[in-house]
Amino acid sequence: MNSAIFRATFVFFLMTINLSIFSADADEVNGKRLAKKYCSECHQDDGNSKDDSIPKIAGFSAALTYDILDQFKSGYRDAKEIKNKDGQMTNMVKISKSLKEDEIEALSFYFSKQTFKPAVQASNESLVETGKQLHLDLCNDCHVDLATNSDDDAPILAGQWKAYLTEQFDHFSNRTRKMTRRMKRKFRKLDDNDKQALIEFYVSSVKE
Repeated sequence: MNSAIFRATFVFFLMTINLSIFSADADEVNGKRLAKKYCSECHQDDGNSKDDSIPKIAGFSAALTYDILDQFKSGYRDAKEIKNKDGQMTNMVKISKSLKEDEIEALSFYFSKQTFKPAVQASNESLVETGKQLHLDLCNDCHVDLATNSDDDAPILAGQWKAYLTEQFDHFSNRTRKMTRRMKRKFRKLDDNDKQALIEFYVSSVKE
């Protein structure tokens, strides 16, 4: 079995087992406490980062956040080093490895209940319509409703920080971040101008 398919199947299996845990044990109060302890310095208490190099994660589905943390914890996904308020270097791999299973579940549940607040940013309006059409042609099956919600367990892209999106697109282009086979097949159709148009579309969704 293809490794990406196996991983997706395994994560789905885990989530099926743990759906009752999300509603019963991973309560929002506990999730908020954990978010303040482990996440708020970079992502803020509610998951709406104020740093344009750090993604907004509020409103991501519980299954998605669970999978992201699991990717970091397992070493499947790399993470950049960040200096914390104490001057110590850390990253998402280290943080995720420090979390217990029930803490990951609680955090996933908590952030899924928060409201995504799109970032207000400048965009190149001449590329927005091209980006929108590219999204509809290639991306909207997973990043539904023009990437404005996480209902299909994919990240919200509309209103995400431009600097973060640009960095992640570079990782995908340079193959320093893994993609599912489906995403890889579509991403390879994009040239540099297409990628920039998509980014401009995603950041154009909110105006001052």
